[in-house]
Amino acid sequence: MRALRVLLLRLGNFLGQSRREREFQEELEAHLQMHIDDNLRAGMTEAEARREALLKLGGVEPLKESMRDRWTLAWLETWGQDLRYSLRSLRRNPGYSTTAALSIALGIGASVSIFTVADGVLLRPLPYRDPARLMMIWEANHKHVDSTQNVVSPGNYLDWRARTRTFQQIAAFRYLNSVLSDGHRAEELKKQAMTANLLPMLGVQPYRGRFFTEEEDRPGRDTVILISHRLWQSWFGGDESILGRKVMINSTPRTIIGVMPPGFYFRNRETDLWEPFGIDPARNYRQTSGRYIMVAGRLNPGVTRDQAHAEMTAIASQLEAANPGFNKNWTVNVESLRDSLVGNTRSSLLVLLGSVGLLLLVACANVANLMLARCASRRREMAVRASMGAGRWRVMRQLLTESVVLSLIGGASGILLARWLVLGLLILAPKALTGMADIRIDLRIIVFAVGLSTLSGLLFGFAPAWTATRFNLFEVMRQSGGTVSRRGSLRAWLVGAEVALSVILLTGAGLLFQSLTGLQSVSSGLNPANLLTFRVSLPAAKYKPEYRRTRFFTQALARLGQLPGVQSASAVSYLPFDGDAAGTYTAIQGRPAPRPGEELLAVIRTVMPGYFQTMGIPVQQGRDFTAADNEEKSPMRFIVNEAYAKKFLAGTPALSTSINALMDATNPYGQIVGVVGDVREGALDKPAEPTIYYPHARLNYPGMTLLLKTQSDPRTLIEPARRIVQELDPAQPIAEARTMDEVLGETLARQRFSALLLVGFSILSLLLAAVGVYGVLAYSVTERTREIGLRLALGAGPAKITAQIVAAGARFVLAGTLAGIAGALALAGLLQGLLYGVEPRDPATFAVVPAVLLAVALLAAYLPARRAGRLDPMSALRMD
Repeated sequence: MRALRVLLLRLGNFLGQSRREREFQEELEAHLQMHIDDNLRAGMTEAEARREALLKLGGVEPLKESMRDRWTLAWLETWGQDLRYSLRSLRRNPGYSTTAALSIALGIGASVSIFTVADGVLLRPLPYRDPARLMMIWEANHKHVDSTQNVVSPGNYLDWRARTRTFQQIAAFRYLNSVLSDGHRAEELKKQAMTANLLPMLGVQPYRGRFFTEEEDRPGRDTVILISHRLWQSWFGGDESILGRKVMINSTPRTIIGVMPPGFYFRNRETDLWEPFGIDPARNYRQTSGRYIMVAGRLNPGVTRDQAHAEMTAIASQLEAANPGFNKNWTVNVESLRDSLVGNTRSSLLVLLGSVGLLLLVACANVANLMLARCASRRREMAVRASMGAGRWRVMRQLLTESVVLSLIGGASGILLARWLVLGLLILAPKALTGMADIRIDLRIIVFAVGLSTLSGLLFGFAPAWTATRFNLFEVMRQSGGTVSRRGSLRAWLVGAEVALSVILLTGAGLLFQSLTGLQSVSSGLNPANLLTFRVSLPAAKYKPEYRRTRFFTQALARLGQLPGVQSASAVSYLPFDGDAAGTYTAIQGRPAPRPGEELLAVIRTVMPGYFQTMGIPVQQGRDFTAADNEEKSPMRFIVNEAYAKKFLAGTPALSTSINALMDATNPYGQIVGVVGDVREGALDKPAEPTIYYPHARLNYPGMTLLLKTQSDPRTLIEPARRIVQELDPAQPIAEARTMDEVLGETLARQRFSALLLVGFSILSLLLAAVGVYGVLAYSVTERTREIGLRLALGAGPAKITAQIVAAGARFVLAGTLAGIAGALALAGLLQGLLYGVEPRDPATFAVVPAVLLAVALLAAYLPARRAGRLDPMSALRMD
């Protein structure tokens, strides 16, 4: 407490320093005058009396300094002096200041922008109560290694909810697309159907109104709806009387009972509607439906994820034994909500964070090199300070203050740069990354940037400050170069480190770029060129009986096919590479039913006639669906892909085989009338799955994605297509109009995001390393001007001088390159999960990348070497 009081007292005196000094001056003058008066009374002359009084007091200025040391924060005052001197010094050297600050700005800007994304995805607390206890519960299949996040059967969900003791609550939800209409306008929106306990489990409160009750979460009573704050503002104008208002959702009246808080989302930011799920506990979902819901849960206090996982696995084993026909080989996977959101983007972000860290180190090394060069030119200044009594720490503090000021200026510029970079990253980033995270620069990020800038300033400033204060005062005052060799050696080491870090970055970028190129060359199995896609979701309640949906799509496609420039038109239930898909077990007529756990699993798609022609999928055997196949009473017929034929029909002629699929209550067998080429499912790096195609009339979906193959830019047909759909049904909107190239591009977004950023960082680090090489050798040439001039005067040829200087640079560049190759080999395994079709230690990459860097570095070394070879010997010898 005493120390605190002293500190506060000194701080108060420091803030009131002018008044305090004035009072002390008056007091000192009074004491001085008292001594003078005594001396005058003792018979001294006035001059002698004053001199004796001053000698007795010990001098006025030392007394003032002593007072300042005792009563104020002297270090703060001297630091202020250092700060002012640093600003003046940097202003006097705009070239050096601008170059150094720009290097730091690039490093800080890149680091802050990537950290902002990582913070939003990996670190920022999820906007729910006690989010660490929120888990996602998936089903997982023992026979499919990739099936660790499978959607859940409602029947299994009901049993989990009844038997769990580790979870406080378990809730279910699913995503849907719904059409909101009010008689004047209609729009398709994202909707979540959820059990009534989900929102209370998350710990959120409604902005207006209330959430669902258990009574409303029952089949037939789910007539209420919640809307987002965004929809409340945009569609309803923030109407305060919104509660109780009737709206039409999929042509069914719903009552708005609440508005969600601003910015609320759960796993999908685009959701605008929430409705009760209406799961019926009395229904046997294991007989009538498959797996299609998602389940979240909140752990009891003190329960860990592993404990919950063990309990749920045990419950899954019980359900497998009780329902072997449905649950054979199925178990449970429990993971935190955070991990389920991050998914495979975590590895990409960690690699990028490491990359910007390397880039920042390269920038720091470059600035340290600049500071070393500048300190060399200030040796006499440092020597003068030392000769006047300044200690080594005092001089180092001055230099460190300069470096921190420089880094803070660069950091401030970096924060401004990061704002632009984050906007660019959000455009480049995959939707899986930006759609589930809150990514923005806020006070936490700015504090991080300031801290990183300060740390960088100390990091790159310490070595120059330490080296600059290690000198022989006598030699420096005589302008001797006694410390040049040590400083030059340190600069060479720094440049070698820059080269090594750049090799690591360039190698990583080369591997990711090859991987991206390889993925882009993978055949998707379809032809995306000039292909427009858009979704039409017909309200099931309005389009009854089901054949009316088939009729609508048939009429729409007939009219769309007549638009100028349209070559063909069709529709599909789930667009390939768009994330959603349906799958079920299939059976082959004449073969015994598979044993539990050995079922034949296939992807299911409903298509309209002309689908394969429109998508550019080749028909390998048989034929495409015809209009006759799409009649409600036509015989059941199927088309399968090559993967299905090879995996399930090996040795059996496909076109003479009848199959079925568990998609409804009857599941009749039907003949295979065609075998088509494979289309990869979901991502280009995944193999094609066995697939069965239904004609729409036999597996009737209300929502279909329409496809138009055009002769030119397909986007010009969006508005004509919208008009045709609304001529058939004025209340029917179209949604998600985009080209197939854009859909495919999204599947490459994660790889493209990582590769492009790493390539950018690598190019930047390469440029910084080249500047570092140039700077070291240019400084060396300047320092050795007299020596070079003397050698030229004695007959050394310019070519020899040039070659020797290039060789000197090549030594530390080569050493840095070898160190970088070793580092890249050690770190290559970290990229394993991000690569496709290229080995982490790809020999070609490890040969080409160092060669490129060596070529650039040697070019940077050649420029000052050539200047040295062209020196005029007489002019060089006359230099002091």
